[in-house]
Amino acid sequence: MSTVRIFVLLFSGIFLSLVLPPLYAQQDKPQQRPIVDKTASQLVGVWEISQTKEPGKPYRASYKGHPFVSRGPNAFTLIMEYRSDGTFRRIARVGNNETTQDGKWIFSGSELKHHRSGSGEEEVMYVRFDNPDQYTSTEVYEGTPDPGLFAQFKRVE
Repeated sequence: MSTVRIFVLLFSGIFLSLVLPPLYAQQDKPQQRPIVDKTASQLVGVWEISQTKEPGKPYRASYKGHPFVSRGPNAFTLIMEYRSDGTFRRIARVGNNETTQDGKWIFSGSELKHHRSGSGEEEVMYVRFDNPDQYTSTEVYEGTPDPGLFAQFKRVE
């Protein structure tokens, strides 16, 4: 009788190890933080600034007299890359110089918050999607004489 029990135990152990997935295989899977909000998922991708507008003035393809140019010696642009894991990368090009900043973003309702790595401050802007490939952001500079800025971004990728 004990031989039958040992055989059943061994057979059960082998059978379960083949049928059930090993527990250790599930431990090292990276945890992805999906964006559940449908509006927030529209922001995922690469965007480039195309126009700006100061309050009470018309839109223009420049900022403070500098036209937007993507590359080259006259480059002057801002590119935002929003990733689905809640991180972003900001690329600012002025001439041949390129500055890159990383951070985390949160989008709720129409409010977009940027928290840059190494910065204790959070930027807040308000976003309106004009179509799937363009959004308009409104940034208000509180506590300064600057009334704020409207900027339109177009999808690059």
